[in-house]
Amino acid sequence: MHEVGLVAELVDAAVARAAGRPVSLIRVRHATTIPDDVLRQAFEMLTEGGPLAAAELVAEPFEVLLTCPCGFDGALGHDDVVGPGLAVCPSCSEMRTVAREAEMELLEVRLAL
Repeated sequence: MHEVGLVAELVDAAVARAAGRPVSLIRVRHATTIPDDVLRQAFEMLTEGGPLAAAELVAEPFEVLLTCPCGFDGALGHDDVVGPGLAVCPSCSEMRTVAREAEMELLEVRLAL
């Protein structure tokens, strides 16, 4: 499951930004192709007992969109994306390219007061 790897990178980046200081909130932007429950479960698992264990995770989703010659024009689901910049159209099942965008982005590491 590549989501755990993405969250592990996120956790590492947040720990580095915090530089040993306590963290109260982590805010991320993530593709809706990463299910929110999977994101939260991986975050909880990877931060348990560590410096981010008390941090609240705030997740801001964005849709990965596809416009296909078959007429499909909309958001892709988790199972539609097959790789960086590649997706299977949920309407016609043809392989299509999609705009390459980071699936997850660390927006804020708020330090505890």
